[in-house]
Amino acid sequence: MTLNMTEHSIWRISLAHKIAPAFIANSTKVAACFVFGSAALGISDQYSDLELGFIWSELPSAEDLQATAQRVGVKGREIQPYGEAKQGWFEQFYLYGMKVEANHLARDTMDNFIMDVIERYDVSQNGLVFEKQALASHILRGVVLYGEDIIKNWQTQLSPYPEELAIAMIQKHMNFRPFDGQQVLTERLEIPMLYENRCTIVRKLLNLLFGLNRIYHPGFKWTSYWVEAMTIKPPEFFARLERVFQSDAASGTHELRQLSEETFDLVEQHLPQVDLKQQRETFNRLNPKWKLPVGD
Repeated sequence: MTLNMTEHSIWRISLAHKIAPAFIANSTKVAACFVFGSAALGISDQYSDLELGFIWSELPSAEDLQATAQRVGVKGREIQPYGEAKQGWFEQFYLYGMKVEANHLARDTMDNFIMDVIERYDVSQNGLVFEKQALASHILRGVVLYGEDIIKNWQTQLSPYPEELAIAMIQKHMNFRPFDGQQVLTERLEIPMLYENRCTIVRKLLNLLFGLNRIYHPGFKWTSYWVEAMTIKPPEFFARLERVFQSDAASGTHELRQLSEETFDLVEQHLPQVDLKQQRETFNRLNPKWKLPVGD
């Protein structure tokens, strides 16, 4: 368990120790159960849900889960297939006055996901979510409630983070467009488009830094926590991200360019096998400018 946990995390984990046995007692097919998310990281606040992962020897049906929910006494329950491939269940409900989000996966599905990450270097996304890497992150940092041997075996498989996965993350996300387009939007004060583009660029920088730091991509929540955990990053990275979005348009654009170039430098320093020559040329390409004709 993480040291210096917030009181909100401590309370949620104590609640998980009440909830998990109620579910496990109603089924012989639960192989493991763990807390993940902000509670497991020790950073929950007053807005945080409780997130639970259930690993099953055989995935239950929606009807099975409904019957368990009724026996346990949950309220406000919703359920839907988990993930793009619908290989599990995602459940939301209220119990003991707390909103709980529960992910249900079969053990062999989790085995396959982990192999995808550590042997096939899977960097696929569903929208903004790197589902398989996020599950790997949850396993590594989870608070185990049941099935410790199973979770420990996966944790061993996931350590260390594969070098090839780091390279795959860099190669996938090193696809920046010419930054001069940001300068054009800045001069025109095209504020909505400018900030939409900034969000895209910042996410790409974070993707690169997760790869450089050999951190399985957990998603884009709790960014300050993950940036603090990174040892390879531009100086004062998170404070400068704040300036990108909170300063005037011109200053924010200048800061974002500096952060991008410093991140490129870090890629070249720590993964010299990745060739950035073409990317730098593209990034530095200028938009054409046309002058009005003089006299006719």
